[in-house]
Amino acid sequence: MLQSIYIKNYVLIEQLEIDFSPHMTVFTGETGAGKSITIGALSLALGARGDTAVIGAFGDACEVVVTFDVSGHISAQQWLKNNDFEDDNLMIRRTLNKQGRSQLWINGSPTPAHLVKELGRYLVQIHGQHDQIKLLQSATQRQLLDRSGHYKELLTEIADITKALNQLDAETLALQQAGSLSTEQQQLLDYQYQELHELDLKEGEYEQLHQDLLQVSHAQDIQQACQQTIHDLDEADHSVRHLLAQHINQLKHLKGFDAAQVCQMLDEALINVQEAVQYLTDFAENIEHDPGQQQSIEQRLEQITRIARKQNTTAEQLTDHQQQLAEQLNRHQKQSEQQSLLDKKRRDLRQQYHDVSLRLTQARQQAAKQLAAKITAMIQQLGLPEAQLSINVNPTDFNKDSKPQVFGLDHVEFMIAVNKGQSPQPLSKTASGGELSRICLAIEVVGQNHDHTAFVFDEVDTGIGGATASKVGGIMRNLSEQHQVFAVTHLPQVAGQAHDHILVSKSSDQSHGLTRSAIQHLNREQRIQELARMAGGETITETTLAQAEEFLKTG
Repeated sequence: MLQSIYIKNYVLIEQLEIDFSPHMTVFTGETGAGKSITIGALSLALGARGDTAVIGAFGDACEVVVTFDVSGHISAQQWLKNNDFEDDNLMIRRTLNKQGRSQLWINGSPTPAHLVKELGRYLVQIHGQHDQIKLLQSATQRQLLDRSGHYKELLTEIADITKALNQLDAETLALQQAGSLSTEQQQLLDYQYQELHELDLKEGEYEQLHQDLLQVSHAQDIQQACQQTIHDLDEADHSVRHLLAQHINQLKHLKGFDAAQVCQMLDEALINVQEAVQYLTDFAENIEHDPGQQQSIEQRLEQITRIARKQNTTAEQLTDHQQQLAEQLNRHQKQSEQQSLLDKKRRDLRQQYHDVSLRLTQARQQAAKQLAAKITAMIQQLGLPEAQLSINVNPTDFNKDSKPQVFGLDHVEFMIAVNKGQSPQPLSKTASGGELSRICLAIEVVGQNHDHTAFVFDEVDTGIGGATASKVGGIMRNLSEQHQVFAVTHLPQVAGQAHDHILVSKSSDQSHGLTRSAIQHLNREQRIQELARMAGGETITETTLAQAEEFLKTG
């Protein structure tokens, strides 16, 4: 359940915080007041793409904080547990600055946007007018059907088989590429591999040779520097070691000054000096200036560089190149045997895919009848008493050239006959704007089964009115008995059904040239005034007030 939202410097909102009812809440106000701004801020907090255009004129960044109670939300709790966020109280915070930098936190921990968006799908379902366009798409219709059906195992199985087939195709392509070598190409690769085998280059040898060359060519300088450092640290009359020991002894015997901490630090420094002297002594003893060794290293480096240039690679990549040559030759050698094995695996997997797809088709067709009946019943409640919705599930042919799809073979299409005697047609070809709004609302409400998900309806009731509007409001209120519901609406018949009514208004600050949106929870009398305005316009009469009271009583 969405408990509250805090918004700062977002579009026309300077700063506000709203607490929400657990049931049905409506946002109303005049056109342009910013009724949908709160919905936009909620979407931003739940991982939607951040556009700097939403940053208001009241600062250089915007901030949105939303809190949820997920104590009864099984799916959200499981997600939080899987991602190491275990808490019934959930807080999501997002900031966005004018440079486009966006940050998200879950319960105070920085979290990537894609994870927040994933969690948001469990918490809130936002439906706006643009979602009606999605509902006309076959893919969306298929997803709605699958969400209502009880065949999750089949969907998982078909997806796993598809993944395995795609992986098999990738292996086959790599194998074919290795097996397509001509005789001349194979001979070249054999020669190159043998050349590298004889070179016997070890991992990291090239880099170590460069380091050895530097050391042997500067051996005298290194040895002199080490000896001078050893002398100054340990052997000179006023060496660092001698001075440290002298000062430590002096500080320890001072009266009236507790030098324990300082002496401890100096003791540690003395130990470090002694260890450094020992390290330099051992290192200097092992340094030899051997012109023969230097020549040998240079010859080895030249040999490595020459072969790398010859094989069109770099010296640093020679060992990887040798491994690649070995793998390519090995694939070529075993190509026939492996190709036969892969072909058998493909035949078996494609048969499995075909069999599971048929079972999935049957499950979808059964679920389609049940879902279509439920949606039809709700559409008929919304002022289309003769309407009949059906869902076609038609499998496509699966032959040797067909590419497996992760969702199976089925093409799913929602069909509607609005009037009696009409033959069913696709939604996009038959329904008018107002009819489409009602049909899509019915689909959205019936097609959801998330536990304790909050539903947001952003002006989905556009194009309807009268008795139908009352029924839409009633459906939303009934939905709010088990789910939290938010609705941005222009209809008093819908607004009157809400448990909580929020008025959005806009004002201009002439002195600063700024426009602000304000939000107010309405009491009963204020609701009546607002419902009367929605029903009758700016001029409120006794008749519109009486009508407003009726809207409120209905709710």
